[in-house]
Amino acid sequence: MSDPMSDLVIRRVDPSDDADMDGFQHVYAAAELAEDPAVGLYSREDAHAMLTSSDPSALFEGFGAFLDGRMVAESILMGSNRDNLHLVRILLWVDPEHQKRGHGARLLAHTERRARALGRKVLLAQARAGRGLAGNRRFAERHGYRLTMTEIERRLILPVDRAELDRLADEAAPHHTGYEIRSSVGRVPTELRASYVALRNLLEVEMPHGELEVEPAGGTVDDLEATEREREEASRRTLAAFAVRDGVVVAYADASVPGDGFTHIDQYGTLVHPDHRGHRLGMAVKCAQLRLVADHFPDKEYVTTSNAEVNAHMVAINVALGFEIHQVWDEFEKRLGPIAS
Repeated sequence: MSDPMSDLVIRRVDPSDDADMDGFQHVYAAAELAEDPAVGLYSREDAHAMLTSSDPSALFEGFGAFLDGRMVAESILMGSNRDNLHLVRILLWVDPEHQKRGHGARLLAHTERRARALGRKVLLAQARAGRGLAGNRRFAERHGYRLTMTEIERRLILPVDRAELDRLADEAAPHHTGYEIRSSVGRVPTELRASYVALRNLLEVEMPHGELEVEPAGGTVDDLEATEREREEASRRTLAAFAVRDGVVVAYADASVPGDGFTHIDQYGTLVHPDHRGHRLGMAVKCAQLRLVADHFPDKEYVTTSNAEVNAHMVAINVALGFEIHQVWDEFEKRLGPIAS
């Protein structure tokens, strides 16, 4: 009898192969739904757009583990090709029908070897925590990952309470009278693109990372263009709000709205420039963004966001807006040592 472990074939996922992409989406969706039946999934189109992205600054590689030609596990390497070249994030899923057979461990080892070949020194990963999910942490720690931080996923059930939104925006308004609050659906307005990118580049260093050392991102307007094309290819629409002072974006909140068939909205980044804090701009841009949700996407059912547990200020804003805890995530880190001789 053949050994299923020896029969496992691991290789790159081919985004031009329909069978690969179907398997890639199936394994991901099945594993996610097994842990959280109410998860807001990414689509097959999202995966294809990322695997074929024209953004030279973005690292995104997908791998599949196959038994008899069927994908039973998958992994993704995500990072930047321009900055923080010591870091990479690993995502890993195993089809629930094929778990506890060693496939995840083998695929993880393969993915780590690829990370090492790319010169990455620090591997980042996350996994759901909570009742019935203790095995996630055990798996991570067994393979050399240490818990560094906890993130909380929160959801705002829609439709938003417009009266409460107006009250919160009105309370914040006197604190930023010298700022213009603007919003957009679709691509970032031309005149705001450069300063928006410059501010977004600070997100990596401004968000909590525990003891991890990071540098500002090196994104460009051309990178933003590539990201916007990628989202459009995946039938997504971007919605964003900006606080502007003297023509420069000093705060923003942006989100991505999946196409038909998906009921959620993915909140991405929210950031206020350090030099402009204390004016309640975080609340202002979040309120402006949620007005866009109410006006343009009345069919969506919730907005999802996540924050580090220690990010008290942003957590307070989200709680005030009505976001409620949905899931707890453990954040892990593994530092690669030198290659053994």
